[in-house]
Order: sequence, then C-alpha cells, then structure tokens
Amino acid sequence: MECGDEDDSMEPVIRNEHGNSNPLLGRADGVSNYVMLYVKHGPGESSADHTHAWEHQAFITEGSGILVCGGKEYPIKTGDAILVPAGIRHQFRNTGNVPMNRVTVNPIESIPSEDN
Repeated sequence: MECGDEDDSMEPVIRNEHGNSNPLLGRADGVSNYVMLYVKHGPGESSADHTHAWEHQAFITEGSGILVCGGKEYPIKTGDAILVPAGIRHQFRNTGNVPMNRVTVNPIESIPSEDN
C-alpha cells in the first residue's frame, strides 16, 4: 500500500521543530516504539553527563564536538550517525563556534507515560 491510500489507518505525522518541544514525535502522535528528539547545543554547551538503561541513536545535523562515552572522547561532526550503547555514561559536547544540533531516537520507554 502506498502512503495516502484510502485504506491507510493513520495519516503521516509531519512536525517542524520550530514551535514544538521534545519529544518532537512521541506518544501523542501515535508513536508506538520510538520517540524523536531534536537537541540544540550552542557553542560551549553540553548535554548532561548521564547514563540510562536504553541504547539510543543520534544524527548530527549541524556543527561538531565531542562525544564522551564510557570515559573516552570521540570527535563528532555534521553527518555522523552515532549509536550510544545502553548503560554507558555519555555526554555530547559542542566544542565549536557554531551550534551543534542532533536528531536523537530513543525507545518510547525513555519518555514518561502520561498516565504516571
């Protein structure tokens, strides 16, 4: 079946990051397995240094920096796809002079349920 056929049970969800918050795509959109976040790090900014039980993927859409993962530093730049393993302490650091932005895909369990 092609997208848009009359028998489709769900319309596609198209959401622009401008005017929306994270998760960019989540439970309210009918997402059943994964959520999508768009994260912006200004020059010199970093994500929290953290660990969680799930793996996640990130795609750098702009800028460059360092991924600190498991105590090691890895250079990252526009166009890089990244797999952060589950249970590993990690942090994204913008070491450049321009924004470093990324799309992150997490399992739906990473976002609190609206029932909690």
